[in-house]
Amino acid sequence: MSSARERLCGLRQLMLQRGLAAYLVPSTDEHHSEYVPEGARRLRWLSGFTGSAGTILVTLTEAFLWTDGRYHVQASKELDPLEFTFMKTGVPGVPELEEVLCTRVRSGEKVGLDPRVFSIQEFGKLEKRLEPFGIKLLPLEENLVDLLWEERPGPPRAPVWPLEACFTGLELVEKLSLVREELAKKGAEVLVLGALDEIAWLLNLRGSDVPYNPVFQAYVLLSQEEAFLFVEDSKLTNEAYQKISPWVKVRPYQHFGEFLMQLAAKGSRLMADPASASQWVKEVVGKEVGLLENPSPVALLKAAKNPVEIQGMLSCHKRDGLAMVRFLRWLEEEVPKGGVTETAAAQYLDGLRASLDYWAGPSFETIVAYGANGAVVHYRPTPGRDLELRCRGILLVDSGAHYLDGTTDVTRTIALGRPTAMQRDRFTRVLKGHIFLARIRFPQGTTGKQLDALARTHLWEAGLDYRHGTGHGIGCYLNVHEGPQSISPKDTGVALQEGMFVTNEPGFYQEGAFGIRIENVMVVEKAQELPGDYGPFLRFRTVTMVPLDKRLIDRSMLGEQERAWLNHYHEEVRRTLSPELEPEEAAWLERATRPL
Repeated sequence: MSSARERLCGLRQLMLQRGLAAYLVPSTDEHHSEYVPEGARRLRWLSGFTGSAGTILVTLTEAFLWTDGRYHVQASKELDPLEFTFMKTGVPGVPELEEVLCTRVRSGEKVGLDPRVFSIQEFGKLEKRLEPFGIKLLPLEENLVDLLWEERPGPPRAPVWPLEACFTGLELVEKLSLVREELAKKGAEVLVLGALDEIAWLLNLRGSDVPYNPVFQAYVLLSQEEAFLFVEDSKLTNEAYQKISPWVKVRPYQHFGEFLMQLAAKGSRLMADPASASQWVKEVVGKEVGLLENPSPVALLKAAKNPVEIQGMLSCHKRDGLAMVRFLRWLEEEVPKGGVTETAAAQYLDGLRASLDYWAGPSFETIVAYGANGAVVHYRPTPGRDLELRCRGILLVDSGAHYLDGTTDVTRTIALGRPTAMQRDRFTRVLKGHIFLARIRFPQGTTGKQLDALARTHLWEAGLDYRHGTGHGIGCYLNVHEGPQSISPKDTGVALQEGMFVTNEPGFYQEGAFGIRIENVMVVEKAQELPGDYGPFLRFRTVTMVPLDKRLIDRSMLGEQERAWLNHYHEEVRRTLSPELEPEEAAWLERATRPL
């Protein structure tokens, strides 16, 4: 099956055989990861859309794909408009999945799905919305896309290795104890874990089953007395097995369902996070026993970094800044000579990072987007089809790396020629929002949703906005996108806590012309105590050490405090990085960070 039409036709035949009026295909895998192994990229196989987030609804006569604002331009280019109706999530007037289902499926008809790739939370929300219309969700034992996908890649077999306590800050036995304390508070006997980054963090193990994410496919069952890791044991290195074997029993990955069923049969009080555990887990446990649905205690423990992790993140961002300064200087020197393409620039930056201490690989595919490509929020340059960089227009570079002591993610917008007045206006509005958020002091208990509007304020004043969140959590040598914290209009409601790392990345995108984004990583810290009864208060500390392009700033638009913040930030970048740079590099940085 080579075309979207042929694949949809095959899927509809399977739907008819099973009496389905519709079928759902999400972009997630059995562990509800944002980025998934090749064999789990079912949405891409069916539609041709390569973004990391989306949901497909297929009826017997139509097919729809929903994705968020990061991918609106990209999906418009990749989808076959004759086969798929593209639904731009977040755009006024675009109906949600549930609304379309209720108009395309009649009462008494069935909507099929694979319960392994839908979380308990997603399934429950959808079931509740459809129930008044008499539409039934039908969990299937087999994934219909898998039945059609010939030569589907098998499960990854990459090795799993241990990460030492000098990087993690806590030994495995200490982490198990912390989680067991939280488990007891919830009145549960067994914690069910399927989120891969939580498992990697808990066990102090890392892998490479998922591109750009140092995780491995596994499940964990944790009680007060025992811990079980369900993974292909051949993947564990000897060092990994020796590290965990005193406290964790290893079982084959495919035995997880059977083991879970046995625990349910014994009447064990099982607990799982409805946001990350699959509906399949709930189906296996059964209604008779029931499942305690609570946020995972591992998620919060992982998100609020311990002192060793915080220091590691600070150190790796300093090293990462050295690579970025060298890259920005190289761009300034090489682009005028000609021959530098988006791909060549991305490869050069990756090479600079690879030479640094503790480097462990890129944290996502490096984005170098020139001109109109910058408006494609998650654009990826392709050799042979990418653009050559010229001495005009603006360039957006979004990149990051994993180091054994932390993970980075930084975006800079660079003027390759003389920017227009409109480009400077847009960049400065984005910068003002970035500074507003970076400077804010907020009371303990504040969520990212409460702060998101700060970064958009100056864009809103001009009737402008961006269709993505303002910030995401970031792991410590773990997933570059980490929850449960975020700064977004649709965040999870989790309060920002001391030790959490989040990004600050407002932007603006002019389709067909350019893209602008400024992204730094920040850590949440305690703020200085002030008189009053409303504390304690928290603040952000910016840890990314990379200069901003002052050529894109309309200085007349900045207030005194904004100028002071930018000058102080550039002074800190210069002071931090200059001792580690060669004299000509330090001289370039001195010029790039001169006060406004």
